Amino acid sequence: QSIRAKTKDSPWKLYLTCLYFTTYTITSVGYGDIGPVNIVERVICTVIIIISGISWAIVLGQVCGIVANLNSSEQAFRRTMDELNHMMQDRVMPEGLRQRLRSFFLSNKAAQRRAGQNHILASMSPGLQGEVVMEINRKWIASVSFLNQIMVEAQSSDLGSLFTAFVVDVSQQLRPAVHAQSEAFGVPQELYIMIRGLVEQNERLHRSGSVWGADFVLCDAFLQEPPWSVALTYVELTTLNREAFLKVVEKHKDTCPELKRRVRRFCCWLAFQ
Repeated sequence: QSIRAKTKDSPWKLYLTCLYFTTYTITSVGYGDIGPVNIVERVICTVIIIISGISWAIVLGQVCGIVANLNSSEQAFRRTMDELNHMMQDRVMPEGLRQRLRSFFLSNKAAQRRAGQNHILASMSPGLQGEVVMEINRKWIASVSFLNQIMVEAQSSDLGSLFTAFVVDVSQQLRPAVHAQSEAFGVPQELYIMIRGLVEQNERLHRSGSVWGADFVLCDAFLQEPPWSVALTYVELTTLNREAFLKVVEKHKDTCPELKRRVRRFCCWLAFQ
């Protein structure tokens, strides 16, 4: 009689039954072959379904978040491409220009990823920044004969640590640049180091690893080779201007006077050529 009284139908038991039915329907648990037969079992099943549903939602959300962030740079690139497509559509750009823009951004994908890593460099200490930047640009600095000679002597000379500090500071002054196909560029008193692409400059063809504008240290533009260049393909460059280079030389003139003498001799050799 006690069990019959406790399981007797009543409005609140009817609402609990409805809650149970709604809970396992929303959570997609399923009805199953074996189900609760009284109000106590329905209450217990409802509580278990709610707890397990919340737990599963949390686990699934964490897994989805991990998968979504596995390649954040790819996600950022896709957002950029979506914004580009929306912009071209809103501005009613011609099809030829649209293709050139898409081609540029697809080629520029790696450069965008490297640019996005600058905040990591900015969070490092000055010493670590110099080491990392030096390691990144070592290959391109070695393409410049004057700087490569200093790097080689830094390994054997008594002034090795001073020479190394100078090259590190120079590498921190290198700036990336990109140009689309058929784009003309070039300014006086600037060193260009080719990273990717093909460039025509003064009837010469430059490819990855090429260097031009090595006479950027000369103050007389009449003695310099014309810097005007044309990008034959998508081009990635590293540049160094005269003003930034001379500031680095002035910074090290007291600790290493030999550097300033070497730069002066290098300028005289270039002017003589």
